[in-house]
Amino acid sequence: MVGALGKWWEHYSALSEPNGHNPIAFENTGYEYPHRCWSCMVPCLIREDTVFAEVDGEWRTYCSEPCHWTDAVAFRGEYNGRETPAMGRLTGLREWETLYHNWDLADIIQDLGYVRDDGETLVPQPHVQFDDSKMWKLDDVRGNPFPSPKVTLNEMSDEEREEHIKAYKQGFTIHESLS
Repeated sequence: MVGALGKWWEHYSALSEPNGHNPIAFENTGYEYPHRCWSCMVPCLIREDTVFAEVDGEWRTYCSEPCHWTDAVAFRGEYNGRETPAMGRLTGLREWETLYHNWDLADIIQDLGYVRDDGETLVPQPHVQFDDSKMWKLDDVRGNPFPSPKVTLNEMSDEEREEHIKAYKQGFTIHESLS
């Protein structure tokens, strides 16, 4: 795994400046954007522990069994035969990815206010170089639709979802080179 992480950082360094390529998460490096835990909202990075479950009529992902239990069992209207308060019902529009499902990355960044006063340079930069020619601009990230893993999971057929879950739990491999 350490070798794979080293390859990730080599790719990151090579792709940290906007030289006519996409942001690294949109390049073919072998990286796969993670699902987000419906309970604690952290990315499901320990993929073999990720729980996929249909709760309240929709497919959700959880980083662990305890987070699944929290949503599917504990935060219900009744627990162990007793009525419970709405103490943490996990409802509503909770994931930013879901709110921006299939928006263009440039539009998301602009909507979130992550653009500098010049109206084109991104506030977040994947490096600490202050040379304007190496700064990412909205036009550098435009053309990249950003699908929500949760929405996409719910749009899949049962067969597609089963294959996706199996592949997700197996993890991913960072490519040796970008070519």
